[in-house]
Amino acid sequence: MESDQFRTTDHYRLEYEAFDRFVRGKPLRPGEFIVLVLKSCLMLFEGCIRYIPGGFGFKLRYYYYKLLLKQLGRDVLIDVGVHLNGTANISIGDFTWIDAYCRIDAHLGEVTIGKRVHMAPFAIIGARQPVIIEDFVGISAAVKIYSNSEAPRDGKRMSGPMVPEEFKAFKSAPVILRKDSFVGTNSVLLPGTELGEGCVVGANCVVSSKLPPNAIYSIAPPRRIGMRDPVQVPDEY
Repeated sequence: MESDQFRTTDHYRLEYEAFDRFVRGKPLRPGEFIVLVLKSCLMLFEGCIRYIPGGFGFKLRYYYYKLLLKQLGRDVLIDVGVHLNGTANISIGDFTWIDAYCRIDAHLGEVTIGKRVHMAPFAIIGARQPVIIEDFVGISAAVKIYSNSEAPRDGKRMSGPMVPEEFKAFKSAPVILRKDSFVGTNSVLLPGTELGEGCVVGANCVVSSKLPPNAIYSIAPPRRIGMRDPVQVPDEY
């Protein structure tokens, strides 16, 4: 069942419908059960390669995700402990590093990451609407980026995924990080956030709106503390 609030891609419709039946206390259909078992076998292999250290681990994960991701550029580093869920909805550009123990959940919305991006350890992206990260963006450790969030509205529940879709209250909106923007450690970007080109968000900020290009913000809620010079170095090395 798909509500007005919910949109997904055909890649993961079966999983969503099976989970929806589970939440409602209904048994899985035989076809759903078989497909989920087969996908679980693939996930067992993924779990085996997730924690292989060193260059061999990087190469193995690169070629594995090259087969599964919507797009994977050249010389991408996928570090140990990284969880990529909804791989058919994830695109990663050239020379990007997804650092150790990051998590990207893209079953319900696409995640597009540009070239030469660094996503530092323990950062999280959760997508229900598109999350777009353009080239040369820096995402510090433990940053949280969500294009979907619980929201107090319409007398509905905010208790998470174990409630049927039509009884859940949430807000969904795209999140966009423009070229050369930067997000400091432990900051949270909520639905509707858009960082202008070169915008800097300091540590521990909470952002839910559009911020202008090259502005520097600090403290929560964000407060502009200056302007940076536009980036003038070449894009190709």
